[in-house]
Amino acid sequence: METEKKYKILIVDDIPKNIELAANILKTKNYNITYAKNGPSAIDKVKSIDFDLILLDVMMPGMDGFEVCEVLKRDPKTRSIPVIFLTAKSETENVVKGFELGAVDYVTKPFKTEELLARVNNHIGIKTKLEEKERIENELNRVQKEQESFLSEMVQQQQSGDAEEKRGLADQLDAAKKIEKELELKSEEIRNVTLFYELRSQLDKLIQDRSPVARMEIKQVKEMISKLFIDKSSQEFHRSLKSNYPKLTFDDLRLCSYLKQRFLNIEIAEFLETSPEAIYTRKSRLRQKLNLTKEQDLDDFLSNYAY
Repeated sequence: METEKKYKILIVDDIPKNIELAANILKTKNYNITYAKNGPSAIDKVKSIDFDLILLDVMMPGMDGFEVCEVLKRDPKTRSIPVIFLTAKSETENVVKGFELGAVDYVTKPFKTEELLARVNNHIGIKTKLEEKERIENELNRVQKEQESFLSEMVQQQQSGDAEEKRGLADQLDAAKKIEKELELKSEEIRNVTLFYELRSQLDKLIQDRSPVARMEIKQVKEMISKLFIDKSSQEFHRSLKSNYPKLTFDDLRLCSYLKQRFLNIEIAEFLETSPEAIYTRKSRLRQKLNLTKEQDLDDFLSNYAY
């Protein structure tokens, strides 16, 4: 029986208290945590462990987070590992530099549990889907080469006139075509999921920029996400929820759609044109309507909801 993969995360920070806090939050989701207290130690650990994501403090004595990120992104073996910078609220100017160096995101300290988990989950999801996409495309290329070989052999068999070998090659070609079609469908599904995560990341970055240009781009990204991934795919989900929980209103169902996709409060607030604080209040009311216990996570419940 296949077991769920336990993703490996490296936390790099020179302050033990920060490492402990982040580790305690991430362990609630069964992540495998390793830590380093300085840049050189982090680079050594990355050489020996295949991490799925790195949380990297910006301000460290000696080798800072920017230098560590540069080293990682120069090495073909480590450049694909997502790096999320850990930064104080007073260091927002470092965010742009972090993105320029290849970081995928940042989290401000002190950590908020929901935000840290959402950002980590988001970028591990992107990395996983990209790896799956690459695997499928490699398999697709292999099958296509097999087809070319089968076709070449069939031409030769046509000339030789061996009927039994012709039938055998034809069956192999049909099987290869079936596999190719299945792989193409799976590859398309992976591309759609990858696009969703990319748009999420783009939206998240734009929200931090309050310029008029950013506001226009936010509107465009929101429209794309809603059209491609929310509106159509939510209809059956909404019907099932409403059937099982009749007290849910239309606004409740809209909120459920975004929570199912694990959007952050600040992102949901953009879509529903309200404040992050209002979303927090609405989520509390939603928990009551869904009859969830204190131990049940709202996002997990909706993400895994069967309908």
